[in-house]
Amino acid sequence: MPFQPGQLVSDYEILGVLGKGGMGSVYRVRNVISNRIEAMKVLLADMSAEPELAERFGGEIRTLARLDHQNIAKLYTALKAENQLVMIMEFVEGFTLSERARQGPIPIEEVISYISQTLAALGYAHQNGVVHRDIKPSNIMVTPHAVVKLMDFGIAKSSTEAMHTRVGTTMGSMLYMSPEQVRGNAVDHRSDLYSLGVVLYELTAGKRPFESDSTYAVLEAQLNTPPKPPVELNPALPQALNDIILTALEKEPMRRFQSAEAFRKALESLKAPQPAVPQAHPAAVRAPVVARSGNNRAIWMALGAVVCVLVLIAAVLAVPHFRHTSASTKTDTTMPVQTASSAPAQATNKAAALAAPEPAVQPVPQNQTVNPTTPAVHRHGLPSAPARSAAQPAPTTQTTSALPANAAPVSPAVSSTAPAQPAGPSQEEIDKVQESLMQMHSRADAIRGSVNSLRRQQAADGFEISPEISGAASRLDNYLQAADRAAQQNDLNAARKYMDGAEKQLSFLEAKFGR
Repeated sequence: MPFQPGQLVSDYEILGVLGKGGMGSVYRVRNVISNRIEAMKVLLADMSAEPELAERFGGEIRTLARLDHQNIAKLYTALKAENQLVMIMEFVEGFTLSERARQGPIPIEEVISYISQTLAALGYAHQNGVVHRDIKPSNIMVTPHAVVKLMDFGIAKSSTEAMHTRVGTTMGSMLYMSPEQVRGNAVDHRSDLYSLGVVLYELTAGKRPFESDSTYAVLEAQLNTPPKPPVELNPALPQALNDIILTALEKEPMRRFQSAEAFRKALESLKAPQPAVPQAHPAAVRAPVVARSGNNRAIWMALGAVVCVLVLIAAVLAVPHFRHTSASTKTDTTMPVQTASSAPAQATNKAAALAAPEPAVQPVPQNQTVNPTTPAVHRHGLPSAPARSAAQPAPTTQTTSALPANAAPVSPAVSSTAPAQPAGPSQEEIDKVQESLMQMHSRADAIRGSVNSLRRQQAADGFEISPEISGAASRLDNYLQAADRAAQQNDLNAARKYMDGAEKQLSFLEAKFGR
């Protein structure tokens, strides 16, 4: 008999019904001792009527009791009440993905976040030997803080518990079943990845890959019909995401992602890189600290420092002008008296001297007598015009005559412009390499599953796997790791080189396993 609002069950007051399903009803309850709002799930209304199911749900409780992950709804305790088996679980506020999908299209980034969190929960469960077996949008809750909570492990299978299933029934929700579930075969963690691929298809394409009014038609399509590429239903879908979805929906488990982590990494690779935050100048970082301190003395000290800096800058700018004036005065007092005829030449020489770079002054050897007719050296390294008698003819005015014979030639100015750097790879080239690498990882995941399966079979028979197969698998991993590093550094030539090596190993292994 269903519980009624206001009814007290052990230490829990029934507040209302949260939902009903084939595996039981869920109530919103309040713990009368802690006053905490929780969820109570009735697993079996009459334990005595179906002892096999009672045993099976006892296994579910033991399975959930050892799972502790932020993306899995937590099991607090379990109890028997009025011959009914119930679980007390974390009450999750928010919405299910099925409710969110009915509200309209979901942005791609939002979908990737939800599915990535679900994969994190599944990866944790799979590592603990638990397969959910009923992945669907209504079992994936999202809190107001956008945190995913995976719900309803009601038909979960644990590798450490015997699975009790009614004869002739197929567990799971028909529209999200993996082909192996449809056949009634044994399932493993890859079945969950297929079902989540159906969820991802639905959230991005707007409809499920296989829909029909006929149950038989849906099940037959799950077994034999390739899904239509979701990009055909949603042209805005990135091609890389389209390929990820189709990989998850492969009919053969060996061709799917071989782990939830591999699936999650493929999705994470689609996220756009965040722009680097520019580093502020140290002074710009420190300045607000002074303003926030509220200390007037510190403010005045800062202003004083600014004034000092300005004074120093003014002094540095004034010194060259002062030196120029002083040197010019000194040179003019020591220059020989010029005749009127030599003035034009001297003016021309000064103009050339000011326009030319300053050459080094040549020292006079100690054993050489200075010729009194040697022109005096100007402060710019150029000779002053010597005094000439009236008998000497006036020289022809040439700017080149202002340079002494032993002066170093003036070199042309060297351009400070750095040579143009070769352009890096375009974003399109980077995307193509990353997409190829992602597809290669998917193939590698599939072949690793085959290698590991063969290794287990050989070990069971007392043999070891062939050295050429194990060696090729090891080289494949090394090549892919090197290609990943090169791609992260945008060294596409090296990435392609390592990918070529990985392709050879993949082709060899796929040929060995008939892929």
